[in-house]
Amino acid sequence: MCPAGLKEKKVKDLTVGEFKQLIQESIAEDIDAWRETLEIMADKNLMKRLEKADREWEGKGEAAYVEWPEKKPRV
Repeated sequence: MCPAGLKEKKVKDLTVGEFKQLIQESIAEDIDAWRETLEIMADKNLMKRLEKADREWEGKGEAAYVEWPEKKPRV
């Protein structure tokens, strides 16, 4: 995460080091997101379930699904 106050600065007010830090953190977040996406895509069973859910959504529509807050496990 960025040090406190760094995100509130304008780009022109950043030092070279602060700017590099922001760029590195942004790239790291993007890489993590792509890694997660690729892990999901590599899971053939999960992809089949997602494709099935898409087909069901197209056939039955929104009424066939339960909102996440109603479905998520209670801890």
